[in-house]
Amino acid sequence: MSPSTLTEAPAPPVLADRTKPAAGLSVSQFVLEQLKAWKIERIYGVIGDANLSLLDELGKQNAIRYVACRHESGAALMASAEAKLTGKTAVCLATSGPGVANMLNGLADAAMDRAPVLALSGQVETAKIGTRAKQYVDQQKLNAAVAGKSELLTHADALPELMEQALVHGLLQGRVTHLSVPKDLYPAKVKGGVKPYAAHLHQPLAAPDSEIAEAAALLASAERPVLFIGRGVKRTTEQVVQLAEKLSAAVITTLPARPLFPNDHACYAGGLGQAGSEASSLLLAESDLIVMLGATWWPDDYVPTQARIVQVDWNREALGLGHPLHKGIVGDLGQIVPKLAAAGHISAQDRSAWRARVRDVCSGWKRQIEGEAGADGTPIPPQRVIKTIADHVSDQAVIAVDTGDHTLWFNRIFQAKAGQDILISGRWRTLGFALPAAIAAKLCYPDRQAIAIAGDGGVVQTLMEFQTAVELRLPIVLIVLNNAAYAMEQARMNAADMNLTGSAIQPPDFAAIAEACGGLGYRASSSAEFEQSLREALSGGKPALIDVRTAATPVPHAKI
Repeated sequence: MSPSTLTEAPAPPVLADRTKPAAGLSVSQFVLEQLKAWKIERIYGVIGDANLSLLDELGKQNAIRYVACRHESGAALMASAEAKLTGKTAVCLATSGPGVANMLNGLADAAMDRAPVLALSGQVETAKIGTRAKQYVDQQKLNAAVAGKSELLTHADALPELMEQALVHGLLQGRVTHLSVPKDLYPAKVKGGVKPYAAHLHQPLAAPDSEIAEAAALLASAERPVLFIGRGVKRTTEQVVQLAEKLSAAVITTLPARPLFPNDHACYAGGLGQAGSEASSLLLAESDLIVMLGATWWPDDYVPTQARIVQVDWNREALGLGHPLHKGIVGDLGQIVPKLAAAGHISAQDRSAWRARVRDVCSGWKRQIEGEAGADGTPIPPQRVIKTIADHVSDQAVIAVDTGDHTLWFNRIFQAKAGQDILISGRWRTLGFALPAAIAAKLCYPDRQAIAIAGDGGVVQTLMEFQTAVELRLPIVLIVLNNAAYAMEQARMNAADMNLTGSAIQPPDFAAIAEACGGLGYRASSSAEFEQSLREALSGGKPALIDVRTAATPVPHAKI
């Protein structure tokens, strides 16, 4: 080697002098273009000083619809409901300070139910971050309890990567993600390009055949099997029915999964827990094998101790969560369930005694709830209200159920149809979920009925979103079960012989509020009045509210 070679400057790394091309877009424009690339159709939000630039750009295009809400919690609940209903990423928007703080309740609902929601929030100017500026709060700390990822944009060139991370992380892990944008950065130009939605993001997760074969062997050896199904089986409902019939298994569903198994099937035992059925509790206690398919919720008081539990889910973190686990399989249920149903040897065992037991218990339960639903009186029994709703809503309806004693009556009485969807605040259980959820459902599926069922205690939390429905001309139907009480809490206090302080409510005139907002308002004090009001509301072509006076009937098994 010559001396001159040693003194030469080293060659630069390949592409070292190449810079990212400028997208020619401002931060506001880039955010919207990235969302368009992911087929985002709506942003739910409330206007504020720190998001004006983004709203300005939203108003200049038509691909993404801006839904102006009355409260940031309502906006986030709409996004959460859309994500639950469609399985796709939904987006909500708030301003700095109180705006992003108000959004937390809806984001918590999405986080607890693993709904992919992207929250966008304005922030104070970059020079004021960390100071005593008005409406400043450390938004990353504020959102840490609910967001799987929360980032602050500090330079326009970081936006492409931050947006990509937020969208991918949220969708793949079913998490809330959050991005704060200082208001002085909205006009800044971005270097870097928009990333399209990639096909590999929805590639099914395949489980090894050996794992499926082992699960099939466990099914074949079971004498008293039970299937516990959640909304994860939505794309494989026919095979679930085949599997249940081959096994002679009792079938239990989570509340959102009720439409995913025929409710009139001889082996359908209803829901789980206090809001479920006594039949499911009885059959779980007698089972020797429970197969969980796409379900992750199991109340502590209802976890059986004697049965082996096999759980199948795409989310490995959910396996064994809150219950003992004999075997877990990670994978796409659309691949696994058909293979289990096709395994011939799972039906070789004589389970005629178990089949007879299941049918006897289930038929007895159905007779019981039919009797409850047929009761009448003034005020109207809540069971009768739920039965009337079930009889009159469309087979394709989306039914959003709020949190309260009516949730338990709904799961106990309502007989779901295969084309329906049920939306709930599953783990967070916030009051006020149903109305925003019904609005989101109607926006997602304009040709389907959207029904909200709420109690008088919960509906007031988000009632002014009814005006949002009127403004958008969405013919949703909001049914308020009005028993002048926080009835579930009141029943628990009564069961513990407590003072009933705080459990009574003096309800407003809900029908008058609906009319003042520009919608239809109805009042019903008898079963006949409610049925007539429901018929009119469903065909009225405008947002409608029915105030139905119901009895504060204690829910079964009430306790502190």
